[in-house]
Amino acid sequence: MQSSSLILKYERVVPSLLSRLIGPAQWRTYSTAPVVPPDDVKVTIKVGSSGSIPLRIRNPPRPSHNAPVIIYLPRGLPTEGQRHLLHNPLNTLALSACATVVEVGYRLSAQQPYPKPIHDVLAGYDWIRKHLSPNPHNHNDSKSPQSRKTVGVCGEMVGGSLAAMLGLTECTPNGITAAALGNPIVDWSPPLDATPRSDHDLVRDLRSLRTSSFTKPEHRYDPFASPLLFFRTPAFDLPPPPSLYSSTSSSRDLKAESTDLDDPTQLVPKRRSHRKYPPLDSRLRLPATRILVGDDYLMKNQVTEFAELMQRSVGLYEEHSDTTRKRVEVVAREGEGLWGEKEIVEVGAWMGETLRGR
Repeated sequence: MQSSSLILKYERVVPSLLSRLIGPAQWRTYSTAPVVPPDDVKVTIKVGSSGSIPLRIRNPPRPSHNAPVIIYLPRGLPTEGQRHLLHNPLNTLALSACATVVEVGYRLSAQQPYPKPIHDVLAGYDWIRKHLSPNPHNHNDSKSPQSRKTVGVCGEMVGGSLAAMLGLTECTPNGITAAALGNPIVDWSPPLDATPRSDHDLVRDLRSLRTSSFTKPEHRYDPFASPLLFFRTPAFDLPPPPSLYSSTSSSRDLKAESTDLDDPTQLVPKRRSHRKYPPLDSRLRLPATRILVGDDYLMKNQVTEFAELMQRSVGLYEEHSDTTRKRVEVVAREGEGLWGEKEIVEVGAWMGETLRGR
């Protein structure tokens, strides 16, 4: 009875929101199959020899054999950064996109620092490609795009950073073809400078997370952690390590000698230069990307630069400027721009249309 009432709620409420967001002409039901209870399926997968992570799978109420697959990556912030978040965004995503949604429970903490979340997300993606992406109704060559379901990725904040990483590195013909990013953290290397309009609780959470999640400074400069650095060099030189060669140095001396990476006066600026990405001889093709960013988000400038560099990269490979603008879109939001139900519905609707149109 509870499942039936839940289905009825989403069958009525979410399409209503979709109609207000994108208009009734663009909202359609992709399947006439019977409605089934949208229960979660939980799977635990191993990540090499470093433990395991949970996956949570949600099918749409009206499943179809060719429904796309959407990878959802949570925010990954402390309690304060979870404000406005839906209790279970997978429900809304699955219905608004009419897609199978998989939440990858990546690990990120002082005990599980970078690059652990990167390895977790890549392991989750490999499992999804093996078990969910192949189309069981198509028996053609498994390497052809037609024999696989389309796959997209979406995430917000830390999840947006990891979604950008996955979208940029797995955008092969059979890989990620669409990415929706909300306030992504695309460069961990520079100091976090708050503005007068910034949410200071959120700034505190991000600074605390960065300090605890990067045990080695060089991990912040890894493009897999800071996807902006796929397209350009860092704005600061990597700080030198403490003088470990000195046998007379005490732990207190080494701590005092280390560089404070949140203090811009201790970092040496360097000239930025463009990097060509993806490589011209690769099979990678940047996915269709929609970036939602808040007007007061403290990392708005780096998100804007990231979008511009993605557009520049698309322009190097494709001749038409209209294609460039459509492939990489930026949507501004008031305030911090955190995702609530309205934004999740919009992301799902966009991903459903995009994944079916490619």
